[in-house]
Amino acid sequence: MIRKLIKSLRFGRKKERDPLDDMGNPETDDVSDALSDEDLPFNELPIEVQWERLPKHPPSRRWWLSKLLIIALFLSPIAAAGVGLIPILDPETGWRLFHLGSPKTIVAVPGTERELQEEIAKGVRDVEERTRAEQEALAKAASDPNNPQSAEDIARQLEGVSDLVGTPGQEGAVDGTTTPTPEELAALAEEGALDQPIEPDPLRPAPLPGLDEEGSFGRIPRIADDGTTPFDAYKRPFERVEGQPYVAIIVTGIGLNSTRTKAAIEDLPLNISLALSPYANNLQQVASDARAMGHEIFLQLPMEPIDFPLSDPGPRALLTSLPEGENLVRLEWLLARFPGYAGVVSYLGSKFGSLDSAIRPVIEFVDRTGLMYVEGTNSGSVSLGAQLASNADSPNAVGNIMIDEIPSRRQIDARLNDLVELAKSNGVAVGIAQSYPVTIQRLRNWSSRLARQGVQLAPVSALAKLQVTPQSADEAEAARRDAALAEERAQKDAAPSDTGDGESETIEN
Repeated sequence: MIRKLIKSLRFGRKKERDPLDDMGNPETDDVSDALSDEDLPFNELPIEVQWERLPKHPPSRRWWLSKLLIIALFLSPIAAAGVGLIPILDPETGWRLFHLGSPKTIVAVPGTERELQEEIAKGVRDVEERTRAEQEALAKAASDPNNPQSAEDIARQLEGVSDLVGTPGQEGAVDGTTTPTPEELAALAEEGALDQPIEPDPLRPAPLPGLDEEGSFGRIPRIADDGTTPFDAYKRPFERVEGQPYVAIIVTGIGLNSTRTKAAIEDLPLNISLALSPYANNLQQVASDARAMGHEIFLQLPMEPIDFPLSDPGPRALLTSLPEGENLVRLEWLLARFPGYAGVVSYLGSKFGSLDSAIRPVIEFVDRTGLMYVEGTNSGSVSLGAQLASNADSPNAVGNIMIDEIPSRRQIDARLNDLVELAKSNGVAVGIAQSYPVTIQRLRNWSSRLARQGVQLAPVSALAKLQVTPQSADEAEAARRDAALAEERAQKDAAPSDTGDGESETIEN
């Protein structure tokens, strides 16, 4: 009885279980193991387990394309910004990057010869071969005094190239393409002496004291304290005769090619002026060699043409899109390229030279430096720049005819004949040429026959102030107002107009 009572007191009441006591209990472990991940719903599983249980498919083509598209869209602004910085960090490299291969770009950048691309064509090489054939025939005819040849013999030897021998003085020849007669070919052979070197007549070395000053990019021309201008000091001396017709030739692109530069300096008559490209290498040496030979030299000023940027005048060109101050900075850079030039020649510039607001500050700057301004856009008419220079009583000239726009002997001779006829009618005429080998050869032959036509060859500087009549103050002011109004109308015509419905339309002329 007592034993039963004690047992009931100790074990009769069941002790409450602590949850911690279940840890390590095999029975409870079996229960927890029984509730595995396989028994739980998918959405109640841990994220890691859900990810592992997702079906694994290989990336599709669309997946890869979407990734590439995202990467390209992300990198495109960075690439565009990098390319846009190239012209800012290195203008010359940027110019080459954006304009290399342009079919109409003929201006050379330092280290290239892009100005010569069109001329290196098959037709030019054929012309050079025919030139050598002509020279060999003429040399053979003149080198054998014991066996003199008749005019008919010379004509037979020159068969095949006679159509390329110019006859500017031939009666009835309108375009200079008429086949020369045997007598004329014989006379051409008798003239001979075309292979004889030209004797130098050196001009004073440049720069002369007092005719330059320090600029932002080097020494630039200025008028001396005694009033002497660089034009007066650096031009080739020449005395004109009243009533005598004169022609002048200025050859551009000098310095871009060493072989052609050497030929132009040594083989052309000294009264032919040379215009040096600002993009050429070793400009100071080229200028020194030209003046040591006896040629007066000019500086080419690249300006914006009407078809810019298809025709690109180069990285330092004067542009209508730039403010006046920036163009004057570029002008100062151009003027500091080399010393000893008597003036400047506009290159391209059909658009820049036609706007009064663009060209007027340039002409005023050139006038303050005492230089001559030559209109070289080959328009054949009086340019606005030349008129402004004439009004300021600055020396000026206008290029009337482009001699070798088509670089063939037949066309060059025809243009030279036109130049002679223009000089006979107007008293003076100025031709613009390029430094092509065929041009140099035809100018050499043409100049030897020029005296027979009653016309003399003169430096461009000798014809200053003979082509453009200065305007009076009232006429100049009226012309300025007319130019400003025309420019304003052109800007309005080019600007979009508001149609009233929120859309913009371009005004058509």
